[in-house]
Amino acid sequence: MKDLNDFTITELRAIEERYPTEPFSGIVIVPTNRKHESGYGCMKFVLTRGHNIVGCVGGCSDVVHLNGIGGCGENLLEGLLSGTTKVIDWSIDCLRKSRCLRVFCSKDLYLKDDVVLSDFVVYARDRK
Repeated sequence: MKDLNDFTITELRAIEERYPTEPFSGIVIVPTNRKHESGYGCMKFVLTRGHNIVGCVGGCSDVVHLNGIGGCGENLLEGLLSGTTKVIDWSIDCLRKSRCLRVFCSKDLYLKDDVVLSDFVVYARDRK
Protein backbone atom coordinates (compact mmCIF):
# COMPACT_ATOMS: atom_id res chain seq x y z
CA MET A 1 0.00 0.00 0.00
CA LYS A 2 1.28 3.48 -0.86
CA ASP A 3 2.62 5.54 2.05
CA LEU A 4 0.56 8.62 2.92
CA ASN A 5 3.60 10.87 2.45
CA ASP A 6 3.97 9.78 -1.18
CA PHE A 7 0.58 11.13 -2.34
CA THR A 8 0.41 14.39 -4.27
CA ILE A 9 -2.40 16.85 -3.57
CA THR A 10 -3.95 15.86 -6.92
CA GLU A 11 -3.98 12.21 -5.83
CA LEU A 12 -5.45 13.09 -2.42
CA ARG A 13 -8.20 15.14 -4.10
CA ALA A 14 -8.97 12.16 -6.36
CA ILE A 15 -9.60 9.71 -3.50
CA GLU A 16 -13.25 8.71 -3.62
CA GLU A 17 -15.46 9.15 -0.58
CA ARG A 18 -15.82 6.11 1.64
CA TYR A 19 -16.83 5.83 5.26
CA PRO A 20 -14.05 4.38 7.44
CA THR A 21 -14.27 0.63 8.00
CA GLU A 22 -11.78 0.61 10.88
CA PRO A 23 -10.70 3.06 13.60
CA PHE A 24 -8.75 6.11 12.45
CA SER A 25 -6.42 8.39 14.42
CA GLY A 26 -5.49 11.03 11.85
CA ILE A 27 -7.12 13.39 9.39
CA VAL A 28 -5.48 14.87 6.30
CA ILE A 29 -7.25 18.11 5.44
CA VAL A 30 -7.42 18.46 1.66
CA PRO A 31 -8.61 21.77 0.18
CA THR A 32 -11.06 21.38 -2.68
CA ASN A 33 -11.83 23.77 -5.53
CA ARG A 34 -15.36 24.22 -4.17
CA LYS A 35 -16.50 27.34 -2.28
CA HIS A 36 -18.91 27.17 0.64
CA GLU A 37 -21.87 29.56 0.77
CA SER A 38 -19.98 31.32 3.60
CA GLY A 39 -17.29 32.29 1.10
CA TYR A 40 -14.66 30.06 2.67
CA GLY A 41 -13.15 27.17 0.77
CA CYS A 42 -14.46 23.63 1.27
CA MET A 43 -12.34 20.73 2.48
CA LYS A 44 -12.43 16.97 2.26
CA PHE A 45 -10.91 14.74 4.88
CA VAL A 46 -8.74 11.71 4.25
CA LEU A 47 -8.98 9.52 7.36
CA THR A 48 -5.80 7.71 8.38
CA ARG A 49 -4.39 5.21 10.82
CA GLY A 50 -0.64 5.70 10.94
CA HIS A 51 0.33 6.25 7.32
CA ASN A 52 -2.53 4.17 5.88
CA ILE A 53 -5.74 5.60 4.41
CA VAL A 54 -8.86 4.04 5.96
CA GLY A 55 -11.56 6.41 4.64
CA CYS A 56 -12.38 9.72 2.99
CA VAL A 57 -15.32 12.03 3.75
CA GLY A 58 -16.43 15.61 3.25
CA GLY A 59 -16.11 17.98 0.36
CA CYS A 60 -18.78 20.43 1.57
CA SER A 61 -17.24 21.48 4.90
CA ASP A 62 -15.79 24.92 5.53
CA VAL A 63 -14.92 24.38 9.21
CA VAL A 64 -13.51 21.55 11.35
CA HIS A 65 -14.67 20.93 14.93
CA LEU A 66 -12.27 18.71 16.87
CA ASN A 67 -13.97 16.58 19.53
CA GLY A 68 -17.33 18.09 18.67
CA ILE A 69 -18.39 21.72 18.61
CA GLY A 70 -16.48 23.62 21.27
CA GLY A 71 -14.46 20.50 22.10
CA CYS A 72 -17.31 19.34 24.35
CA GLY A 73 -17.53 15.83 22.96
CA GLU A 74 -20.79 14.33 21.81
CA ASN A 75 -22.94 16.07 24.40
CA LEU A 76 -22.47 19.78 23.71
CA LEU A 77 -25.06 20.97 26.26
CA GLU A 78 -23.64 18.85 29.10
CA GLY A 79 -20.10 20.03 28.34
CA LEU A 80 -21.15 23.67 28.30
CA LEU A 81 -23.14 23.38 31.54
CA SER A 82 -20.50 21.44 33.48
CA GLY A 83 -17.51 23.32 32.09
CA THR A 84 -15.60 20.05 31.91
CA THR A 85 -14.10 18.37 28.88
CA LYS A 86 -11.59 15.55 28.60
CA VAL A 87 -8.07 16.58 27.61
CA ILE A 88 -6.97 15.13 24.28
CA ASP A 89 -3.51 15.51 22.77
CA TRP A 90 -3.93 16.96 19.23
CA SER A 91 -1.06 17.41 16.77
CA ILE A 92 -0.72 18.75 13.21
CA ASP A 93 2.01 18.00 10.69
CA CYS A 94 2.58 18.78 7.04
CA LEU A 95 2.90 15.91 4.56
CA ARG A 96 6.10 15.93 2.54
CA LYS A 97 4.87 15.69 -1.03
CA SER A 98 1.31 17.10 -1.06
CA ARG A 99 1.99 19.73 1.67
CA CYS A 100 -1.50 19.05 3.07
CA LEU A 101 -1.93 19.22 6.81
CA ARG A 102 -2.59 16.07 8.84
CA VAL A 103 -4.34 16.40 12.21
CA PHE A 104 -3.97 13.47 14.57
CA CYS A 105 -4.40 12.70 18.25
CA SER A 106 -3.63 10.29 21.05
CA LYS A 107 -7.12 8.77 20.87
CA ASP A 108 -9.06 6.96 18.16
CA LEU A 109 -11.40 9.25 16.25
CA TYR A 110 -14.88 8.57 14.95
CA LEU A 111 -17.75 10.17 13.07
CA LYS A 112 -21.14 10.17 14.77
CA ASP A 113 -23.23 10.65 11.64
CA ASP A 114 -23.01 9.15 8.17
CA VAL A 115 -23.44 12.54 6.49
CA VAL A 116 -20.81 15.27 6.56
CA LEU A 117 -22.33 18.58 5.48
CA SER A 118 -21.30 22.16 6.13
CA ASP A 119 -19.48 21.35 9.39
CA PHE A 120 -17.19 18.34 9.71
CA VAL A 121 -17.55 17.11 13.31
CA VAL A 122 -15.17 14.44 14.62
CA TYR A 123 -15.03 12.94 18.11
CA ALA A 124 -12.27 11.23 20.09
CA ARG A 125 -12.55 8.11 22.26
CA ASP A 126 -10.23 5.98 24.30
CA ARG A 127 -8.62 3.12 22.42
CA LYS A 128 -10.15 -0.23 23.26
